[in-house]
Amino acid sequence: MKQNQGFTLIELVIVIVILGILTVTAVPKFLSLSSEARTAEMARLKGALSAWYYSGS
Repeated sequence: MKQNQGFTLIELVIVIVILGILTVTAVPKFLSLSSEARTAEMARLKGALSAWYYSGS
């Protein structure tokens, strides 16, 4: 009797294509989140500096 010993080539190709599609769609989203986080951090620092400056400290 022959036993199954692994995946077929077509199964591996399908998995690689699916991972590629997920990567192509996810990377731009993560890059934009990073940019938005940086912008929010700068706004937070600007507010903190303004509060410190106007408090007279």
